[in-house]
Amino acid sequence: MSNSGLRASELAPGLLLGDGVELGEAVRLGGYVVIHAGVRLGTGTRVGDHAQIRAGATIGEGCVVGSFASVDPEVRIGDRVSIQTRCYLARGTTVEDDVFVGPGVTLTNDNAMGRHPADQPLRGAVLRRACRVGGGAVICPGVEIGTEAFVAAGAVVIADVPPRAVVMGVPARAVREVPEEDLLERWR
Repeated sequence: MSNSGLRASELAPGLLLGDGVELGEAVRLGGYVVIHAGVRLGTGTRVGDHAQIRAGATIGEGCVVGSFASVDPEVRIGDRVSIQTRCYLARGTTVEDDVFVGPGVTLTNDNAMGRHPADQPLRGAVLRRACRVGGGAVICPGVEIGTEAFVAAGAVVIADVPPRAVVMGVPARAVREVPEEDLLERWR
């Protein structure tokens, strides 16, 4: 349904919705959430208090966006994704289905920190299906985290992570592979 179908009594305190917002069935929004124009939230998605979802972002079904999280424009998030409290997802980020993003994770998109031609596109990170990113990790612009990969808490990821790799450290380095018993399919 679009935001035009909501009644004031259904809205959380301080909620701001932009034009053209599409909310799926059973979406739950915390207090003081800001949702900009053109955002789409899938069925059953929950957004925590004080989160901000900016223009044109798309979030799939059954997702959680934690309190104080910030989702930039043009971010694409799949289904059943968990984005914990105080995360930042930069413009152009893609997050596939079943991804876990721990608290305080930062996904960046600009290696030049604003010192590049205006027509140069920013490169958001790509988080492939069922990967997991531990709390406080930083993912640098354009980095791809492979399917079922595991990024340890506090890691700074400056290069692509292969599928099923476990990386940790600053800069992050592969230390082993995710074992079969930890793969998502085993837990479904």
